[in-house]
Parts: sequence; structure tokens; C-alpha cells
Amino acid sequence: MSIYYGMVKHNTVIFPDLVQLTEGLRVQVKLLPPQGWSESSEEQFERQLLELGLLTEIKSDTTSFAERDLAQIAGKPLSEFILEERR
Repeated sequence: MSIYYGMVKHNTVIFPDLVQLTEGLRVQVKLLPPQGWSESSEEQFERQLLELGLLTEIKSDTTSFAERDLAQIAGKPLSEFILEERR
């Protein structure tokens, strides 16, 4: 197996002049992130699971904690309850 790097122009992969591929050759295209871009370790882990077939898709979490509704609980605040239990 050989690895060649090229660039997409007008929906066609362009390789350096030295690369000659045989007609009918089966190829696999792997999209690389843009230069200077780095994934978090969690994103890398999810991508590896996807490549191994252990995930079928990577879902993006677009809801931030600030946008989520807080659960309303009756009774004392949890911090007071914990302090009382420790006494």
C-alpha cells in the first residue's frame, strides 16, 4: 500500500507530477484537516472509533450548558444537605 498526498481542485484530486496511478486501480480517499488545525483528544478518539467501525457517526453537541434547562428540585439546597449529613 502506498500513500500519496494531493489537493482537490474543481472537485478533482490533483497529485504531484511524479505520481502515476494505473487505470482501474482501487483507491481510498481520506480527508485531512486543514493545515494548522488541531483536534482535541476527545475528537481524535471519536474519529478513531469511527474509523474502526465502533461508531456509525459522530454527533456534535451544539447545546452549551448555559442553554440547558436546570432541573427544579424541592427541598433544601444540596450543599446544605451534604453539610448536615457530615455532622
